[in-house]
Amino acid sequence: MDPHSQPPPAAAILQLITNVWAAQAAAAFARLGIADLLADGPRSAGHVAERTGANPDATYRLLRGVTAVGIVRALPDRTFALTPVGECLRSGVPTSMRSLLIAETARGHWLPWGEVEHSVRTGEPATHKTLGMSAWDYYQANPEEAFHFAEGMGNVSAMAGEAVLGAYGFDGARLVVDVGGSHGSMVAAVLKRQPSARGILFDLPHVVEEAGPMLAAAGVADRVERRGGDFRREVPAGGDTYVLKAILHDWSDDECVAILANCRRAMAPGGRVVVVEMLIDDAGPPSPAPLMDLNMLVMLTGRERTAEEFGNLFRRAGLKLERVVPTHSPFVVIEATAP
Repeated sequence: MDPHSQPPPAAAILQLITNVWAAQAAAAFARLGIADLLADGPRSAGHVAERTGANPDATYRLLRGVTAVGIVRALPDRTFALTPVGECLRSGVPTSMRSLLIAETARGHWLPWGEVEHSVRTGEPATHKTLGMSAWDYYQANPEEAFHFAEGMGNVSAMAGEAVLGAYGFDGARLVVDVGGSHGSMVAAVLKRQPSARGILFDLPHVVEEAGPMLAAAGVADRVERRGGDFRREVPAGGDTYVLKAILHDWSDDECVAILANCRRAMAPGGRVVVVEMLIDDAGPPSPAPLMDLNMLVMLTGRERTAEEFGNLFRRAGLKLERVVPTHSPFVVIEATAP
């Protein structure tokens, strides 16, 4: 078969269906901590079941199932070895995607996505219909899911950080305010590039309280002040660089304008706002942005945007779009200044 040929249409739909199963199987693998058990070498399904307290036959079937998506490799005697993909489901490694997978397949995301039709019909998030509250209120009431979500966002920031800094060096930054910066992966990456700069990590109080280990591991804890608050009300004053990584896509246009206006009021003279987001660009290369846009429709009040739409938000907030910098990742860097 020609490796470049497309699967038959019906097979493509079947693949979509099995992808749903695969995501939840991979999430069970992640929640059980199996990647950590296999980190030092292959283990039998019986050993994994004993260590996790799971049913032996069901554990074998799970491990056999996730071979189909390349998470483990099957060896003789019901033994399995971790693959490079499976390595990403280990905890505490730089490339970890474990928490993000857990968060995206947990009740707080999975139930609303089951009602995507409701969001399409109404234009409203499905969280109130399925969870009885907004996504943010749900996370406040469910701290374990909130932790995985925050850590997952930090992992995405770490993944994107190298590509972002390869394209945009944050030259001249002295005081970097990471607005909604979760556990601080982004501000840590910037400070490592700019050794004379200092940072403020600004997010909800319970989020920044958990950021210490990540900042310490990055070697920047002594250069980052952690502050709790709500960026919809105000942000720390005096920074010359305000970073918003994957923040604005969570919010409606009016909410974005309020957040950006807070940054405009708080920034030092000559300061800048640096937005890191995916961009809707129908003429560009294939991107996950359209699917992320649907996630915003289902979960929140936000959306993914075009460069022109970002320019309009900046203008309404008293800022001017200076440039859009592509990166070797799905993200772009959008710089705005005060005119």
